[in-house]
Amino acid sequence: MPEVYVGHQAIERALDFLRQEGHRRVTLVTDDNLYEILGRKVETALKEAGFETRLIVLRGQVLADERSIVQVLLPRDEGERIYLSVESGTLTDVTRFASHRSGCRFIAMPTAPSMDGYASDGSSLTIGGYKQTIFSRPPIGILADLKTLTEAPRPMIASGFGDMFGKFTATADWKLAQVLWDEPYNEEIARRSRAAVENCAAQARVFGQDWEANIHALMSGLLEEGLCMLAVSSSRPASGSEHQFSHFWEMKMLREGRPAVFHGTKVGIASVMTAGYYRLIRGLDRAELKARLDAARLPDWEAEIAGIRQVYGPVAEDVIASQKAYMQMTPEGFEAYKHRILERWDEVQAIAAAVPEPETITALLRQVGAPAAPAEVGLTDEDVRQALRYALYVRSAYTVLRLCQALDLTLQPA
Repeated sequence: MPEVYVGHQAIERALDFLRQEGHRRVTLVTDDNLYEILGRKVETALKEAGFETRLIVLRGQVLADERSIVQVLLPRDEGERIYLSVESGTLTDVTRFASHRSGCRFIAMPTAPSMDGYASDGSSLTIGGYKQTIFSRPPIGILADLKTLTEAPRPMIASGFGDMFGKFTATADWKLAQVLWDEPYNEEIARRSRAAVENCAAQARVFGQDWEANIHALMSGLLEEGLCMLAVSSSRPASGSEHQFSHFWEMKMLREGRPAVFHGTKVGIASVMTAGYYRLIRGLDRAELKARLDAARLPDWEAEIAGIRQVYGPVAEDVIASQKAYMQMTPEGFEAYKHRILERWDEVQAIAAAVPEPETITALLRQVGAPAAPAEVGLTDEDVRQALRYALYVRSAYTVLRLCQALDLTLQPA
């Protein structure tokens, strides 16, 4: 597990950690904005301490894509170097991937409590327009300067809370996948993830009363979520239906050349929608469940594929390929799946009961100044309708969206 620190001595801790690990040659990665915020101080400290330092500054809008990856990988020289990334979430993903592919270790220095992926071993990258998580190298240390975190832009802080509130539904989806689809599940890690989001929810309710404590708790929660993902080598403790919605919108907006929206902001909005699906599940008694299961049929995959191609455009074939396990289900397999839903409905209801009402998540988002509705971040009614219909095909993970597809349950756009 990585060394983790959140406090006022992050730069000093980074220097000590580099010495302890025996590194003298450092590649400092940042962007032009973050260089002025913290990167320059880190560069100066490294050089004054005698570290051989190479600086890579990405210019303009930085995306976790092929262009940024090449900019980080190209300057690599002979000999062992460690990456030190003064970063946002995007730069974390890029540096993590570059670290893994180059065989170099890396240290993360987050500048904003905006997302939960700092400790992860997966890089969330957009390659050829397709959003995917690629196995990469986790950092050996995550050292966050608390003063810098408290001065982060409010929308980035709100994004961090949005990403955290997504764990209410992500942990439910993870348990649901174990009950209905036999996916691996770890109860201890799920409890840790849920405890982290509950702590952040408590901070949201007193948001602004003790700013440093609010931000410290948020950053600690985000790092804990990353450690949970790292512990099981999976994003399941922190990513479910709400991330399927978020990634769907991100890919669509990128294809259409629309302004980007922070990842956690989209996740928070999508968490409200996903909680709505769990409310539909809670409202389904066993008699209606049986009637819906009796009427359920395998998807018409020819029609589904046609819809996926229309909605996902140039990345459609990647999306279709990710659905192999579902597309190969036989009629006999589907009947067994329906029987399992009926047989384990009490467990499904218990999972749904643990998910807060949509209004509760909305109130938490409002308390931290985060958007709670799609229209607030420029998402159209058509964006929402398409996501409600096709976001379940983002990745292969089993989520409540897949269950509601079988039961012909759907939300109506607000």
